[in-house]
Amino acid sequence: MSISVGLNSAMRALLAQQQAMDAVAHNVANVNTPGYTRQRVILQQGGAVTANGIGGGVDFQRVERVRDLFVDMQTYTEAGAAGDFHARSASLGNIEASLGQTGPGGLQAAMDQFFNSWRDLANAPEQSAVRAGVIQAGQEFAATVNRVARGLEDARRDTNNRIVTDVAEVNRLAERLAFLNVRIVETRATGNPASDLSDERDLTLTRLSHLVDVHTIQSEAGSMEVFVGGRSLVSLGNVEQIDLVRNPANGNYHDLEWGSDGDPVLIRSGEIGGLLHQRDTDIPSRIASLDALVAQIALDVNTAHALGYAQDGVITGTAFLTGTTAATLAVAAPVIANPGLVAAATATASIGDGRNALAIADLQQALSMSAGNEDYGAYLNGIVTSVGVATRDAEWRATSQDMRLQHLESLRQSASGVNLDEEMVSMVQYQRGYEAAARMIRAVDEMLDSLLRLN
Repeated sequence: MSISVGLNSAMRALLAQQQAMDAVAHNVANVNTPGYTRQRVILQQGGAVTANGIGGGVDFQRVERVRDLFVDMQTYTEAGAAGDFHARSASLGNIEASLGQTGPGGLQAAMDQFFNSWRDLANAPEQSAVRAGVIQAGQEFAATVNRVARGLEDARRDTNNRIVTDVAEVNRLAERLAFLNVRIVETRATGNPASDLSDERDLTLTRLSHLVDVHTIQSEAGSMEVFVGGRSLVSLGNVEQIDLVRNPANGNYHDLEWGSDGDPVLIRSGEIGGLLHQRDTDIPSRIASLDALVAQIALDVNTAHALGYAQDGVITGTAFLTGTTAATLAVAAPVIANPGLVAAATATASIGDGRNALAIADLQQALSMSAGNEDYGAYLNGIVTSVGVATRDAEWRATSQDMRLQHLESLRQSASGVNLDEEMVSMVQYQRGYEAAARMIRAVDEMLDSLLRLN
Protein backbone atom coordinates (compact mmCIF):
# COMPACT_ATOMS: atom_id res chain seq x y z
CA MET A 1 0.00 0.00 0.00
CA SER A 2 1.42 3.39 -0.93
CA ILE A 3 1.87 5.93 1.83
CA SER A 4 -0.49 8.41 0.13
CA VAL A 5 -3.29 5.81 0.03
CA GLY A 6 -2.93 5.08 3.72
CA LEU A 7 -2.88 8.77 4.58
CA ASN A 8 -6.00 9.36 2.49
CA SER A 9 -7.80 6.43 4.13
CA ALA A 10 -6.95 7.74 7.59
CA MET A 11 -8.15 11.22 6.67
CA ARG A 12 -11.48 9.86 5.39
CA ALA A 13 -11.80 7.86 8.59
CA LEU A 14 -11.31 11.00 10.65
CA LEU A 15 -14.02 12.82 8.72
CA ALA A 16 -16.45 9.88 8.88
CA GLN A 17 -16.01 9.38 12.64
CA GLN A 18 -16.39 13.11 13.21
CA GLN A 19 -19.70 13.19 11.29
CA ALA A 20 -20.87 10.16 13.23
CA MET A 21 -20.04 11.95 16.48
CA ASP A 22 -22.04 14.95 15.27
CA ALA A 23 -25.07 12.68 14.81
CA VAL A 24 -24.62 11.29 18.33
CA ALA A 25 -24.43 14.82 19.73
CA HIS A 26 -27.63 15.75 17.87
CA ASN A 27 -29.40 12.69 19.28
CA VAL A 28 -28.31 13.43 22.84
CA ALA A 29 -29.32 17.08 22.53
CA ASN A 30 -32.88 16.05 21.49
CA VAL A 31 -33.40 13.28 24.02
CA ASN A 32 -36.41 15.15 25.45
CA THR A 33 -37.68 16.76 22.24
CA PRO A 34 -41.28 15.64 21.45
CA GLY A 35 -41.53 13.84 18.12
CA TYR A 36 -37.78 13.60 17.59
CA THR A 37 -36.57 10.52 15.71
CA ARG A 38 -33.16 9.07 16.46
CA GLN A 39 -30.70 9.51 13.61
CA ARG A 40 -28.20 6.87 12.58
CA VAL A 41 -25.08 7.34 10.47
CA ILE A 42 -24.53 4.89 7.64
CA LEU A 43 -20.84 4.31 6.82
CA GLN A 44 -19.67 2.46 3.73
CA GLN A 45 -16.28 1.07 2.89
CA GLY A 46 -14.44 2.86 0.13
CA GLY A 47 -13.78 1.07 -3.14
CA ALA A 48 -10.41 -0.33 -4.15
CA VAL A 49 -7.93 2.36 -5.13
CA THR A 50 -4.82 0.21 -5.73
CA ALA A 51 -4.01 -2.43 -8.26
CA ASN A 52 -3.85 -5.11 -5.60
CA GLY A 53 -7.40 -4.34 -4.43
CA ILE A 54 -6.71 -2.48 -1.21
CA GLY A 55 -9.68 -0.26 -0.33
CA GLY A 56 -9.74 3.46 0.06
CA GLY A 57 -11.00 3.57 3.64
CA VAL A 58 -14.50 4.57 4.70
CA ASP A 59 -17.12 6.88 3.24
CA PHE A 60 -19.88 8.72 5.04
CA GLN A 61 -22.89 7.60 3.03
CA ARG A 62 -25.91 9.20 4.68
CA VAL A 63 -27.86 9.91 7.86
CA GLU A 64 -31.11 7.99 8.20
CA ARG A 65 -34.01 8.30 10.61
CA VAL A 66 -34.68 5.16 12.59
CA ARG A 67 -38.39 4.78 11.99
CA ASP A 68 -40.86 1.87 12.02
CA LEU A 69 -43.38 2.68 9.27
CA PHE A 70 -45.78 -0.04 10.42
CA VAL A 71 -45.95 1.49 13.90
CA ASP A 72 -46.53 4.90 12.32
CA MET A 73 -49.47 3.62 10.28
CA GLN A 74 -50.94 1.90 13.34
CA THR A 75 -50.52 5.08 15.36
CA TYR A 76 -52.43 7.13 12.81
CA THR A 77 -55.28 4.60 12.81
CA GLU A 78 -55.50 4.27 16.58
CA ALA A 79 -55.18 8.04 17.09
CA GLY A 80 -58.23 8.51 14.86
CA ALA A 81 -60.23 5.99 16.88
CA ALA A 82 -59.12 7.63 20.14
CA GLY A 83 -60.20 11.05 18.90
CA ASP A 84 -63.57 9.60 17.89
CA PHE A 85 -64.32 7.98 21.25
CA HIS A 86 -63.07 10.94 23.28
CA ALA A 87 -65.38 13.24 21.32
CA ARG A 88 -68.35 10.92 21.88
CA SER A 89 -67.51 10.54 25.57
CA ALA A 90 -67.36 14.29 26.16
CA SER A 91 -70.60 14.90 24.27
CA LEU A 92 -72.44 12.09 26.03
CA GLY A 93 -71.24 13.45 29.36
CA ASN A 94 -72.95 16.76 28.55
CA ILE A 95 -76.13 14.93 27.54
CA GLU A 96 -76.07 12.90 30.74
CA ALA A 97 -75.70 16.07 32.79
CA SER A 98 -78.72 17.60 31.06
CA LEU A 99 -80.96 14.55 31.01
CA GLY A 100 -79.90 12.43 33.93
CA GLN A 101 -80.50 14.79 36.85
CA THR A 102 -82.20 12.98 39.72
CA GLY A 103 -83.87 14.30 42.85
CA PRO A 104 -85.43 17.76 43.22
CA GLY A 105 -85.26 19.72 39.99
CA GLY A 106 -84.93 16.63 37.86
CA LEU A 107 -87.28 15.62 35.07
CA GLN A 108 -88.54 12.51 36.85
CA ALA A 109 -89.32 14.47 40.02
CA ALA A 110 -91.11 17.20 38.05
CA MET A 111 -93.23 14.63 36.22
CA ASP A 112 -94.11 12.84 39.46
CA GLN A 113 -95.08 16.14 41.10
CA PHE A 114 -97.27 17.02 38.12
CA PHE A 115 -99.35 13.85 38.35
CA ASN A 116 -99.40 13.94 42.16
CA SER A 117 -100.94 17.42 41.96
CA TRP A 118 -103.86 15.88 40.06
CA ARG A 119 -104.30 13.34 42.88
CA ASP A 120 -104.40 16.21 45.35
CA LEU A 121 -107.05 17.88 43.19
CA ALA A 122 -109.10 14.66 43.10
CA ASN A 123 -109.28 14.83 46.92
CA ALA A 124 -110.27 18.52 47.06
CA PRO A 125 -111.75 19.59 43.71
CA GLU A 126 -113.67 22.44 45.27
CA GLN A 127 -110.57 24.28 46.45
CA SER A 128 -109.21 26.92 44.08
CA ALA A 129 -105.78 26.80 45.73
CA VAL A 130 -105.42 23.14 44.81
CA ARG A 131 -106.36 23.95 41.22
CA ALA A 132 -103.68 26.64 41.22
CA GLY A 133 -101.28 24.00 42.53
CA VAL A 134 -102.03 21.80 39.51
CA ILE A 135 -101.26 24.71 37.19
CA GLN A 136 -98.04 25.48 39.03
CA ALA A 137 -96.94 21.83 38.91
CA GLY A 138 -97.74 21.79 35.19
CA GLN A 139 -95.66 24.90 34.64
CA GLU A 140 -92.75 23.45 36.60
CA PHE A 141 -92.96 20.22 34.61
CA ALA A 142 -93.04 22.16 31.33
CA ALA A 143 -90.14 24.39 32.44
CA THR A 144 -88.06 21.35 33.39
CA VAL A 145 -88.78 19.69 30.06
CA ASN A 146 -87.91 22.94 28.25
CA ARG A 147 -84.63 23.18 30.19
CA VAL A 148 -83.64 19.62 29.29
CA ALA A 149 -84.49 20.30 25.64
CA ARG A 150 -82.35 23.45 25.70
CA GLY A 151 -79.53 21.47 27.29
CA LEU A 152 -79.65 18.88 24.54
CA GLU A 153 -79.79 21.53 21.82
CA ASP A 154 -76.93 23.40 23.51
CA ALA A 155 -74.91 20.18 23.49
CA ARG A 156 -75.61 19.84 19.79
CA ARG A 157 -74.65 23.48 19.17
CA ASP A 158 -71.43 23.08 21.15
CA THR A 159 -70.62 20.00 19.11
CA ASN A 160 -71.09 21.96 15.91
CA ASN A 161 -68.83 24.73 17.22
CA ARG A 162 -66.12 22.17 17.95
CA ILE A 163 -66.48 20.83 14.42
CA VAL A 164 -65.95 24.34 13.05
CA THR A 165 -62.81 24.77 15.17
CA ASP A 166 -61.44 21.34 14.25
CA VAL A 167 -62.01 21.83 10.52
CA ALA A 168 -60.11 25.11 10.68
CA GLU A 169 -57.25 23.23 12.37
CA VAL A 170 -57.34 20.49 9.71
CA ASN A 171 -56.93 23.13 7.01
CA ARG A 172 -54.03 24.73 8.89
CA LEU A 173 -52.34 21.37 9.38
CA ALA A 174 -52.81 20.56 5.68
CA GLU A 175 -51.15 23.85 4.72
CA ARG A 176 -48.24 23.06 7.02
CA LEU A 177 -47.87 19.56 5.58
CA ALA A 178 -47.78 20.96 2.06
CA PHE A 179 -45.09 23.46 3.07
CA LEU A 180 -43.04 20.73 4.73
CA ASN A 181 -43.44 18.49 1.67
CA VAL A 182 -41.88 21.12 -0.57
CA ARG A 183 -39.07 21.84 1.88
CA ILE A 184 -38.28 18.14 2.32
CA VAL A 185 -38.18 17.44 -1.41
CA GLU A 186 -35.96 20.46 -2.02
CA THR A 187 -33.64 19.58 0.85
CA ARG A 188 -33.33 15.93 -0.11
CA ALA A 189 -32.50 16.93 -3.67
CA THR A 190 -29.32 18.54 -2.33
CA GLY A 191 -28.28 15.32 -0.58
CA ASN A 192 -29.46 16.40 2.88
CA PRO A 193 -31.84 13.81 4.45
CA ALA A 194 -34.12 16.54 5.91
CA SER A 195 -34.50 14.49 9.07
CA ASP A 196 -35.70 17.30 11.34
CA LEU A 197 -38.24 18.49 8.76
CA SER A 198 -39.51 14.92 8.46
CA ASP A 199 -39.90 14.75 12.25
CA GLU A 200 -42.04 17.88 12.19
CA ARG A 201 -44.14 16.41 9.38
CA ASP A 202 -44.68 13.17 11.32
CA LEU A 203 -45.72 15.16 14.39
CA THR A 204 -48.15 17.18 12.26
CA LEU A 205 -49.57 14.00 10.74
CA THR A 206 -50.11 12.52 14.18
CA ARG A 207 -52.18 15.52 15.22
CA LEU A 208 -54.11 15.42 11.94
CA SER A 209 -54.88 11.72 12.42
CA HIS A 210 -56.40 12.56 15.80
CA LEU A 211 -58.89 14.86 14.06
CA VAL A 212 -59.74 12.82 10.93
CA ASP A 213 -59.01 9.38 9.51
CA VAL A 214 -55.95 9.68 7.27
CA HIS A 215 -54.18 7.48 4.77
CA THR A 216 -50.68 8.36 3.55
CA ILE A 217 -48.42 7.46 0.63
CA GLN A 218 -44.79 8.59 0.55
CA SER A 219 -43.02 9.15 -2.74
CA GLU A 220 -39.40 8.33 -3.47
CA ALA A 221 -38.64 12.05 -3.60
CA GLY A 222 -39.77 12.33 0.03
CA SER A 223 -43.17 14.03 -0.27
CA MET A 224 -46.15 12.63 1.61
CA GLU A 225 -49.58 12.48 -0.01
CA VAL A 226 -52.37 12.54 2.55
CA PHE A 227 -55.87 11.21 1.88
CA VAL A 228 -59.05 11.83 3.88
CA GLY A 229 -62.23 9.96 3.03
CA GLY A 230 -60.75 8.67 -0.22
CA ARG A 231 -59.84 12.17 -1.43
CA SER A 232 -56.41 13.78 -1.55
CA LEU A 233 -56.07 16.42 1.13
CA VAL A 234 -52.36 17.12 0.53
CA SER A 235 -50.36 16.30 -2.58
CA LEU A 236 -46.79 17.65 -2.56
CA GLY A 237 -47.41 21.39 -2.13
CA ASN A 238 -51.09 21.36 -3.10
CA VAL A 239 -53.90 21.45 -0.53
CA GLU A 240 -57.58 20.64 -0.97
CA GLN A 241 -59.44 22.87 1.48
CA ILE A 242 -62.44 21.64 3.47
CA ASP A 243 -65.29 24.15 3.49
CA LEU A 244 -68.07 24.58 6.04
CA VAL A 245 -71.51 25.11 4.51
CA ARG A 246 -74.65 25.67 6.57
CA ASN A 247 -77.47 23.20 5.95
CA PRO A 248 -80.97 24.62 6.59
CA ALA A 249 -82.40 21.10 6.52
CA ASN A 250 -80.18 20.14 9.47
CA GLY A 251 -80.79 22.90 11.96
CA ASN A 252 -78.60 25.28 9.93
CA TYR A 253 -75.56 23.37 11.16
CA HIS A 254 -72.47 22.99 9.00
CA ASP A 255 -71.87 20.34 6.39
CA LEU A 256 -68.31 19.52 5.35
CA GLU A 257 -67.60 19.90 1.64
CA TRP A 258 -64.51 19.83 -0.54
CA GLY A 259 -63.66 23.35 -1.62
CA SER A 260 -62.95 22.46 -5.26
CA ASP A 261 -66.26 20.82 -6.20
CA GLY A 262 -68.60 20.88 -3.19
CA ASP A 263 -68.67 17.11 -2.77
CA PRO A 264 -69.30 15.94 0.81
CA VAL A 265 -66.25 15.06 2.89
CA LEU A 266 -66.55 11.47 4.10
CA ILE A 267 -65.01 11.30 7.55
CA ARG A 268 -65.23 7.91 9.20
CA SER A 269 -63.35 8.45 12.46
CA GLY A 270 -61.20 10.93 14.31
CA GLU A 271 -62.46 13.65 16.61
CA ILE A 272 -64.47 15.25 13.81
CA GLY A 273 -66.02 11.88 12.95
CA GLY A 274 -67.13 11.42 16.56
CA LEU A 275 -68.49 14.95 16.74
CA LEU A 276 -70.46 14.50 13.50
CA HIS A 277 -71.97 11.29 14.87
CA GLN A 278 -73.03 13.06 18.05
CA ARG A 279 -74.40 16.12 16.29
CA ASP A 280 -76.30 14.39 13.50
CA THR A 281 -77.22 11.00 14.96
CA ASP A 282 -76.91 10.52 18.70
CA ILE A 283 -78.16 13.83 20.10
CA PRO A 284 -81.11 14.06 17.64
CA SER A 285 -82.14 10.53 18.67
CA ARG A 286 -82.14 11.58 22.35
CA ILE A 287 -84.20 14.66 21.51
CA ALA A 288 -86.63 12.53 19.49
CA SER A 289 -87.08 10.12 22.41
CA LEU A 290 -87.79 12.97 24.81
CA ASP A 291 -90.19 14.55 22.29
CA ALA A 292 -92.02 11.25 21.96
CA LEU A 293 -92.53 11.13 25.75
CA VAL A 294 -93.69 14.74 25.93
CA ALA A 295 -96.03 14.40 22.95
CA GLN A 296 -97.66 11.32 24.47
CA ILE A 297 -98.12 12.98 27.87
CA ALA A 298 -99.59 16.10 26.23
CA LEU A 299 -101.95 13.99 24.09
CA ASP A 300 -103.11 11.80 26.97
CA VAL A 301 -103.57 14.66 29.44
CA ASN A 302 -105.37 16.88 26.92
CA THR A 303 -107.65 14.04 25.81
CA ALA A 304 -108.64 13.23 29.37
CA HIS A 305 -108.89 16.90 30.37
CA ALA A 306 -111.17 17.70 27.42
CA LEU A 307 -113.62 15.06 28.62
CA GLY A 308 -113.95 16.66 32.07
CA TYR A 309 -115.85 19.67 33.34
CA ALA A 310 -114.52 22.91 34.72
CA GLN A 311 -115.27 24.23 38.20
CA ASP A 312 -118.51 25.81 36.99
CA GLY A 313 -119.76 22.37 35.91
CA VAL A 314 -120.48 23.62 32.40
CA ILE A 315 -117.29 24.29 30.44
CA THR A 316 -115.62 21.26 28.89
CA GLY A 317 -113.30 20.43 25.96
CA THR A 318 -110.44 22.60 27.26
CA ALA A 319 -106.82 21.65 26.53
CA PHE A 320 -104.53 21.77 29.56
CA LEU A 321 -101.17 21.64 27.73
CA THR A 322 -99.89 23.17 24.51
CA GLY A 323 -96.94 22.13 22.39
CA THR A 324 -95.96 18.68 21.19
CA THR A 325 -92.19 18.76 21.73
CA ALA A 326 -89.96 19.13 24.74
CA ALA A 327 -88.91 22.58 23.57
CA THR A 328 -92.48 23.87 23.14
CA LEU A 329 -94.42 22.25 25.99
CA ALA A 330 -96.37 24.71 28.15
CA VAL A 331 -99.56 25.03 30.17
CA ALA A 332 -102.36 26.51 28.06
CA ALA A 333 -102.71 30.27 28.54
CA PRO A 334 -106.52 30.19 29.17
CA VAL A 335 -106.00 27.71 32.02
CA ILE A 336 -103.28 29.87 33.56
CA ALA A 337 -105.56 32.90 33.35
CA ASN A 338 -108.53 31.05 34.88
CA PRO A 339 -107.72 28.14 37.28
CA GLY A 340 -111.46 27.38 37.30
CA LEU A 341 -111.00 25.82 33.83
CA VAL A 342 -109.07 22.91 35.33
CA ALA A 343 -111.45 20.01 34.59
CA ALA A 344 -111.60 17.87 37.71
CA ALA A 345 -115.18 16.58 37.34
CA THR A 346 -116.67 13.96 35.06
CA ALA A 347 -120.23 15.30 35.14
CA THR A 348 -121.99 18.65 34.97
CA ALA A 349 -122.80 20.57 38.15
CA SER A 350 -120.59 18.29 40.25
CA ILE A 351 -118.55 20.69 42.40
CA GLY A 352 -117.17 17.95 44.64
CA ASP A 353 -116.46 15.53 41.80
CA GLY A 354 -112.72 14.81 41.35
CA ARG A 355 -112.96 11.66 39.28
CA ASN A 356 -111.58 13.25 36.09
CA ALA A 357 -108.60 14.62 38.02
CA LEU A 358 -107.99 11.11 39.36
CA ALA A 359 -108.23 9.69 35.84
CA ILE A 360 -105.55 12.14 34.70
CA ALA A 361 -103.38 11.22 37.69
CA ASP A 362 -103.76 7.52 36.82
CA LEU A 363 -102.30 8.19 33.38
CA GLN A 364 -98.91 8.07 35.11
CA GLN A 365 -99.19 4.28 35.45
CA ALA A 366 -100.84 3.68 32.08
CA LEU A 367 -98.82 1.66 29.55
CA SER A 368 -98.83 4.38 26.94
CA MET A 369 -95.25 4.16 25.70
CA SER A 370 -93.26 1.65 23.62
CA ALA A 371 -96.32 0.16 21.92
CA GLY A 372 -98.14 -0.37 25.22
CA ASN A 373 -95.24 -1.92 27.12
CA GLU A 374 -94.07 0.95 29.34
CA ASP A 375 -95.47 3.80 31.38
CA TYR A 376 -94.03 7.31 31.34
CA GLY A 377 -91.59 6.69 34.19
CA ALA A 378 -90.20 3.48 32.73
CA TYR A 379 -89.78 5.11 29.33
CA LEU A 380 -87.97 8.12 30.84
CA ASN A 381 -85.77 5.80 32.89
CA GLY A 382 -84.91 3.95 29.69
CA ILE A 383 -83.81 7.21 28.04
CA VAL A 384 -81.62 8.17 30.99
CA THR A 385 -80.20 4.66 31.35
CA SER A 386 -79.33 4.39 27.66
CA VAL A 387 -77.40 7.67 27.90
CA GLY A 388 -75.55 6.43 30.96
CA VAL A 389 -74.66 3.12 29.30
CA ALA A 390 -73.51 4.88 26.12
CA THR A 391 -71.40 7.30 28.18
CA ARG A 392 -69.69 4.49 30.13
CA ASP A 393 -69.09 2.57 26.89
CA ALA A 394 -67.54 5.60 25.16
CA GLU A 395 -65.36 6.30 28.21
CA TRP A 396 -64.18 2.69 28.30
CA ARG A 397 -63.41 2.69 24.59
CA ALA A 398 -61.55 6.01 24.89
CA THR A 399 -59.48 4.62 27.76
CA SER A 400 -58.79 1.45 25.78
CA GLN A 401 -57.64 3.47 22.78
CA ASP A 402 -55.37 5.56 25.01
CA MET A 403 -53.76 2.37 26.26
CA ARG A 404 -53.20 1.21 22.68
CA LEU A 405 -51.64 4.53 21.79
CA GLN A 406 -49.37 4.30 24.83
CA HIS A 407 -48.30 0.83 23.72
CA LEU A 408 -47.60 2.08 20.20
CA GLU A 409 -45.69 5.03 21.61
CA SER A 410 -43.54 2.66 23.65
CA LEU A 411 -42.86 0.67 20.46
CA ARG A 412 -42.00 3.87 18.64
CA GLN A 413 -39.69 4.96 21.42
CA SER A 414 -37.93 1.61 21.45
CA ALA A 415 -37.23 1.97 17.73
CA SER A 416 -37.01 5.73 17.22
CA GLY A 417 -36.44 7.24 20.64
CA VAL A 418 -33.05 8.29 21.93
CA ASN A 419 -31.51 5.81 24.38
CA LEU A 420 -28.72 7.58 26.23
CA ASP A 421 -26.95 4.32 27.08
CA GLU A 422 -26.82 3.37 23.41
CA GLU A 423 -25.65 6.85 22.47
CA MET A 424 -22.86 6.71 25.05
CA VAL A 425 -21.70 3.40 23.60
CA SER A 426 -21.79 4.86 20.08
CA MET A 427 -19.91 7.93 21.30
CA VAL A 428 -17.11 5.77 22.72
CA GLN A 429 -17.09 3.67 19.55
CA TYR A 430 -16.72 6.67 17.24
CA GLN A 431 -14.28 8.34 19.60
CA ARG A 432 -12.03 5.29 19.52
CA GLY A 433 -12.35 5.15 15.74
CA TYR A 434 -11.32 8.80 15.54
CA GLU A 435 -8.36 8.21 17.84
CA ALA A 436 -7.27 5.19 15.81
CA ALA A 437 -7.44 7.19 12.57
CA ALA A 438 -5.42 9.97 14.20
CA ARG A 439 -2.79 7.44 15.26
CA MET A 440 -2.77 6.08 11.74
CA ILE A 441 -2.00 9.57 10.44
CA ARG A 442 0.78 9.88 13.01
CA ALA A 443 2.24 6.52 11.91
CA VAL A 444 2.13 7.55 8.25
CA ASP A 445 3.78 10.84 9.20
CA GLU A 446 6.57 8.90 10.92
CA MET A 447 6.93 6.72 7.84
CA LEU A 448 7.25 9.79 5.65
CA ASP A 449 9.78 11.27 8.05
CA SER A 450 11.85 8.08 7.93
CA LEU A 451 11.67 8.04 4.17
CA LEU A 452 12.81 11.65 3.93
CA ARG A 453 15.73 11.01 6.27
CA LEU A 454 16.86 8.14 4.04
CA ASN A 455 17.04 10.57 1.13
